[in-house]
Amino acid sequence: MSGMARPADKISYDKFWGVLLAAGCVLPARLDSRSYLWQLLETTRHFWTTVWLLGSVAAALFALGAGFLGWRSRWRHFLNFSFGVVLLVLPLVSPEIWLRFPHVNPARLQVGELASIGWVVLLALAAIYAGSGIRVARPSQIAGQALAALGAFLLAVFVFLPAEGMPGSYGAAKLAEMARFGERWRDLTPLLLVALGALLATLNLVRSRAEVFFARCTRLLMVGGLFFWIALPFLDDVQAGSGRLARHVPVAWGAIHFMAPLFLSLDGCIAFVAISITRSSE
Repeated sequence: MSGMARPADKISYDKFWGVLLAAGCVLPARLDSRSYLWQLLETTRHFWTTVWLLGSVAAALFALGAGFLGWRSRWRHFLNFSFGVVLLVLPLVSPEIWLRFPHVNPARLQVGELASIGWVVLLALAAIYAGSGIRVARPSQIAGQALAALGAFLLAVFVFLPAEGMPGSYGAAKLAEMARFGERWRDLTPLLLVALGALLATLNLVRSRAEVFFARCTRLLMVGGLFFWIALPFLDDVQAGSGRLARHVPVAWGAIHFMAPLFLSLDGCIAFVAISITRSSE
């Protein structure tokens, strides 16, 4: 097989998010009660909660099956998008799901400084991620390069604008803190990962044989920064040897059942749009 990856091999987001969601379906929701999936289904008397639990299994199985079988069709991505959206919308339609599993609520996620950096920066991060996804799905489309580069430009501009109540900009302050990375690694690592992702998105403006690899790395760094914030409480307890890891299991379970459908739907939408622009299947 040549060094050029086939289209079906390049687009593999559903394998990753499918594995993650499948892991969430296998792991218990808590360690202090009977809370494996089959036990949750036995004790649940709420219809929409049952649908949501079974929908998570169906979404994981479909994503894994379609991804590993290399189904070359836009319907693969449309169905991934649909599964993800349904799992995200069900708790809004039936808040009983969030009452039963409160850590599935995104408001409970521990995302560090992400919640305070402003909507423009969040849009810039989304543009980088989406543009890089288009670059993976369809390297020849200029939309991927333009969207990712525009997101990186907006990120750089707004991060280095003078901040209210600060002598300088947010970006300049964080660059100064990098000199004490050994002390501040918990706060700085996710920011460093995101910054490296934005840098790769800018470098990927130049067409090269490594463009898909750069786009993959950009997406990996962006997601890695987000997941680092979420995983930090686990790392702290493991490092401290506190033996309190069990209290984080519901947090991890909830984060998986929110993040996996979110990115499954987002990546499915990106791939579907990228392929539809060229009016061809994968």
